[in-house]
Amino acid sequence: MPLQKTLNNKFSCITKLNTQCFNAERKMAHSLSGIVSVEINLEDEITFKEKIRWKNESSLLMNSKNVYRWTFLQSENIKLDHLRFGIRNPVFLVELIKSGQNYWKSKESHNCNNDLYSAELIIKKKSIMLLWKVTGPTENYSLETTYS
Repeated sequence: MPLQKTLNNKFSCITKLNTQCFNAERKMAHSLSGIVSVEINLEDEITFKEKIRWKNESSLLMNSKNVYRWTFLQSENIKLDHLRFGIRNPVFLVELIKSGQNYWKSKESHNCNNDLYSAELIIKKKSIMLLWKVTGPTENYSLETTYS
């Protein structure tokens, strides 16, 4: 089965997420969970609509939403866009290059206000892990999101 079809099948089964945020010393900063609504736009494109509920440092419950578009490229790379400004105005986040069986990593870091975001994607048997490392003058943390 072509890689695009395999990825499409794997991503289309996602229904929930769990994210853990760690500060620079790898101490838990916060954890959040939510649900994911998956839309198959094209054979090579899937949109995740995430609804997330989490507690901040003051134990205040917060809700948030995100929309991401995953594009499976012919090169076996994966492009990830944030659709915070709508489908016609995507914010490019990262292109992930295939670096091993079921493993992709950032082609290059994404620069946001002088902070650098790099990512890794790991496809497991029953889940997909997206790992972000953020470093720079204002940020120094990592995110581990497990989609299942």
